[in-house]
Amino acid sequence: MLFEKIELEPSEEVLKIVRKHWFVIVSQLFGSFLMLFFPFFVLFLVALFPSVIAKFDFSLSHYTSLITFGIAAWSILCIMSGFMTWTHYYLDLWIITDRRIIIVDQIQFFNRNVSIFRLERLQDIEFSVKGVIPTLLNFGTIAAQTASAYEGNFKTSGLPDPRDLQAIIQKAMDDRLTKLHHNPT
Repeated sequence: MLFEKIELEPSEEVLKIVRKHWFVIVSQLFGSFLMLFFPFFVLFLVALFPSVIAKFDFSLSHYTSLITFGIAAWSILCIMSGFMTWTHYYLDLWIITDRRIIIVDQIQFFNRNVSIFRLERLQDIEFSVKGVIPTLLNFGTIAAQTASAYEGNFKTSGLPDPRDLQAIIQKAMDDRLTKLHHNPT
């Protein structure tokens, strides 16, 4: 798994590992699933209303191999889209430790962005839950701002229980600042 490849600092403790909410992947996979059955739905309509095809003096029997190839290619593309959605979901990861936040964002199959934000540089963290479904299922967006000039902001949507995540990050940040204030080494 990707988590084992991330090196933690000596005596750094992982507080929480978070993936996006299950509803995010289900809704995206549902779209791929619907697209997978689209050509079969069209063939069903053609079989249901053969008189429409007869008006055009057009025989589908001459194009059976072409139709089969098209459906197979379409199905492979839809299945690949589903696997890409699952890979993106599985490899997107938030790791909250007692010293930093590590965000792994899988953009494409071979394109990953890993961002590390130190808790003592965190200035502002807010969450938002917008909509009926996110409110009922308790998922939303977390946005934070750091003191660094380069990539000082980060925002991720679809995270489960954003209130709890904000509280965990806030407590870890407060503990880290207290520890650094009392023991600056």
